[in-house]
This record gives sequence, structure tokens and C-alpha cells, in this order.
Amino acid sequence: MKRREFLRLLGRTVLAGAVTSKLAATEIEPEPTYPQPDDYDRYDFVLPRIKFTELPFRGRGKGPDLWNNRPGGDANLLRELSNVVRCRVKPITGAFNWTPNYAGAGQLNAVLTFDEPDRLREYPFLFMTGENGFEFTDTQKQNLQDYITAGGFLLMDDCVVGTGGDFFYRCSYTLLEDVFGRGAVQTIPPTHEIFHNIYDFGQTGLPSLRYCGTKYGPGGATPHGQNHGARGVFVGDRLAVFLSSTDLHCGWCDSQGIEWGVEGYRKTIEMGINIILYALTH
Repeated sequence: MKRREFLRLLGRTVLAGAVTSKLAATEIEPEPTYPQPDDYDRYDFVLPRIKFTELPFRGRGKGPDLWNNRPGGDANLLRELSNVVRCRVKPITGAFNWTPNYAGAGQLNAVLTFDEPDRLREYPFLFMTGENGFEFTDTQKQNLQDYITAGGFLLMDDCVVGTGGDFFYRCSYTLLEDVFGRGAVQTIPPTHEIFHNIYDFGQTGLPSLRYCGTKYGPGGATPHGQNHGARGVFVGDRLAVFLSSTDLHCGWCDSQGIEWGVEGYRKTIEMGINIILYALTH
């Protein structure tokens, strides 16, 4: 019996996924690439990203970091994951740390939207990030609900820049409460196993980032992102959605410790590995 059929019999979605990258700064978006038939047999884990439409940007003049920004962060996380648990991940080529800013066509392993319920069910783990606000249609909301209640897992991480507005986080919070009911978004306590299964975060819980040096303000070590703590949606006892406001993904991009120091990179990578291992064992 192949791994794919085995996981289906367990009532879980297929262990697969893929990473995105960022769009080159043009109006032409790369065509989604679909998993090859042997992806599920060749790899233990791939990291898909969710594509969505951002609302008009409010704030900084340079424009927002989009749904597919910085594929190097995904590449770094996958590489570190494979080193820790010795699993076969689908690699991302041509991306490392902060380069490229946007993915070129064909660089992405998989791109999904919540308009594709059949494709969504091929993946047990989805990753969604961005800087700006967004809205889902009624159909997308229903597909999100169906995916999560069927056993899927969604990591939502606000790509807020510096101390800018947490538009993505707030829209994610509103979306989840609209889909799963008022009060569905709960605080994930530091004692939850997602903070202790591989790496132990003690009583810290969700890690946050601080700029190293004085590049971004006097006194050094200025904060990055808006730390609202870890939030999530539970289905029974299972944590099914992890919502972060601290920009874990930006931490994954900084393996040389230029922005957050080596410690910032390490702790965000460790959090990412904890999240993945929790999602795939529950």
C-alpha cells in the first residue's frame, strides 16, 4: 500500500504540499503549478501556500508584501526540517534567505486557493501569509470550514513590516470568527504541546522578533511585528488553525542573522518545525 492510500484510510489528507515564492514585481502572476503524480511517493512533506487577493494597501508607500513573498524563507524552513527529522522534503530551487523577493513562474511547487475544495483535500498542511488585509467570499469561507473540519491544518502568519499595521492578522481573526463562530479564535497557552513537542519554548510561547543593532531606531533591538500572542481555532482537542502576528516567516528568511540575529532565526525556525510536526501528528 502506498503512503498516499494509507493516509487516506486513516481519514487524514495526503501528506504533501508545496512552497510558494513571490511574484516578480510586475502585474503578471505566475501560473499555478500542480503536483506531479509521484510527489506523494517521493516526498514526505511539501509546503503549499494559499493565494488570495489583498485589499487596497493602507500605509507605507512601497506597497505590501504579497501572499507569495520571500520563497527563501520557505526553502530555509524545509531544509532545516529535513535536517531535524530526516524526512524527504520537496526542495525549492533558486531561493535563499531574502532572495528573490518574488517567485518567478515555475518556481512554485503548489499554489492553492479556497476556491478549489478537491485540491485542498490533497494537502494536510497549508501556509498563508501576507501584509495587507483581505476578504473571502462565502464560497471560500465554506471551503475553509470544510477543509479544517475534515482534518486539515492552516498556518496563518502576519507578514507585518516593522511596527506597521497588522492588517493581515486582524482580517484573519475576523475571517476565522465568521467561519467558525464568535469566540472560536482562542489563545494558545504556552503550556500547549505545540510549544514543547520538538523544541521547548518554556513559558515564552510564540516567539517574536527584534531588530538587532540600531538600523531601525535608537537603542537597538527595536521590535518587529505586533505580538498579540498565539491564537488558534480548535476542532475538539485538535488545534487546527495557528494564527501568528509576529512574522515567523520573516524570521525564516534570516539565516545569517542580519536582521534579527542568529537567535531570531533559530527560534522562528524551531517554532515552524514544532507547528509542522504537531499538525502532521494530530
